[in-house]
Amino acid sequence: MWRLIPLLLICTLSGCVSPRAVLVNDKGDHLLCAATSAGLIGSIVAQTRYENCISEAKEKGYHIESQQ
Repeated sequence: MWRLIPLLLICTLSGCVSPRAVLVNDKGDHLLCAATSAGLIGSIVAQTRYENCISEAKEKGYHIESQQ
């Protein structure tokens, strides 16, 4: 059991994130919001930046065209 703890910690701390969305406004202008990071802290920061990008774009009249 104790041998599994380091493996579980490595798996937990080495996660990655790479959200991506293409947004478009009524004029047809496109905007890309994307972030990539690895590790627990980096993943949280990247996800927050991505969500902020989406929020700011929506405030400017953009809407999500596609999202991954």
